[in-house]
Amino acid sequence: FPLQHLSIKEFYIKIIPRRLYAFRVRPSTKIILHPLDLNMEHPTFTVDDGYQSPVTIMCKERNVLVATFSRLLLRKIGGSESFNDKKDFFYRELVAHLGRKGGEVMLKIDRQKILETSYQATVRTLYSSDWLRLFTIKFKDELGVDWGGLRREWFELLCKALFSHESGFFTRFNEDDPQALVHPNSRRPLSKKLKFYEFAGRVVGKCLYESALGSSRRLNVKARFSRSFLAQLLGLRVCYKYFESDDKDLYRSKIKYIEETDPEDLGLVFAEEEYDRQGRLEKTVDLKPGGSHIPVTESNKMEYLDLLALYRLSSSCKQEIEAFAKGLNEFVPEHLLSVFDEYELEVTEFPGVLISYQTFLLAGTRLAERLLFSLDWFWTIVTSFTQDELARLVQFITGSSQLPPGGFAELSPQIQISSAPTTDALPSAHTCFNQLCLPSYSSFTEMQKKLVLAITEGSEGFSMV
Repeated sequence: FPLQHLSIKEFYIKIIPRRLYAFRVRPSTKIILHPLDLNMEHPTFTVDDGYQSPVTIMCKERNVLVATFSRLLLRKIGGSESFNDKKDFFYRELVAHLGRKGGEVMLKIDRQKILETSYQATVRTLYSSDWLRLFTIKFKDELGVDWGGLRREWFELLCKALFSHESGFFTRFNEDDPQALVHPNSRRPLSKKLKFYEFAGRVVGKCLYESALGSSRRLNVKARFSRSFLAQLLGLRVCYKYFESDDKDLYRSKIKYIEETDPEDLGLVFAEEEYDRQGRLEKTVDLKPGGSHIPVTESNKMEYLDLLALYRLSSSCKQEIEAFAKGLNEFVPEHLLSVFDEYELEVTEFPGVLISYQTFLLAGTRLAERLLFSLDWFWTIVTSFTQDELARLVQFITGSSQLPPGGFAELSPQIQISSAPTTDALPSAHTCFNQLCLPSYSSFTEMQKKLVLAITEGSEGFSMV
């Protein structure tokens, strides 16, 4: 197994370790280099590995340590930080880990009971090694022979039974919004057994393995999972920032307001009230010990927002997430999965519908006359994008690399392109409003460089500042 952690020890009298720091070697780890301070004995830097709280360290050999981390990281992800290179490395390592299994396995499926019969035909009937063989499908009482079409049809039906908002296993925080991402349902009906989350994880692992074997075997998972759910599959810490993509209504109505203003007048405490569908209070959950009696103030509001996110996005559906991860990790070890951040995992695992330059062009909004020249540059750059880059661009603007079932037409609001009051800076986006903000650029080359950097490296992930 590749190196998972990098440990730093401080020694007392050169032989006795006094303190131990350990952080994860993965692309999601961020290292922030602080300017030299004459009041400090040695240079300092902060490490945030996405799991534990950030740690600030003073170290005489800071630059050597950071260079060592970078070298170890590159070895872990195949020698390149390029997304395509990491994906190729991931596929190679996954096939090497699981091996190649020849032959076929026929699954007998009842369309009317797609989930139950698929579970019966795979989990209860097959050995784990059989999951690595090519599945062929025989639908009950149908004469069709599977040359690939039935397999794709079965998989699409299975994805709907497992991953759609209507399935009951997953839910949307904003139920009336077809663009909303789905998240494990903490209030799933009793009929939706926990074992099916583990089955769902296996299905996704199977898809990644099939994709690693080549395009002729590829199966795309048709699911629009929340960003916080993907992050937790990678072992990342949940924070309130995920509300912007996962629960846009809550972010606009509450989170953003608390973030930008003093919340003391709102009368909030460190507790969350839960209501049933009729609007009746069911229970009050403390976000920390004694939280019902701790008021939210300007000084502790960020702690409150993070604890709220931890409860709503993680601990309330902990069993479902752990079961899904268990099934996924049966095929894809966590150390391999962690070569990606949550943005890259979405594009790799759940690539969704094909996005063309023409449809993206129709979805974009040309605004002021003074922007036309820059937008001409923008559209020229977009025409050269690969499918993965187009998906990352849509992800950057909307919060998801996948479109709603109806494509761009169902995006609400529609994609907008507006100006930013800066020059030669990185583009920014407001995913709550599907808005891309483009600064002014001194040249076509500068815009191209900054746009590519923003969509590939501008999200949460490995970086040194």
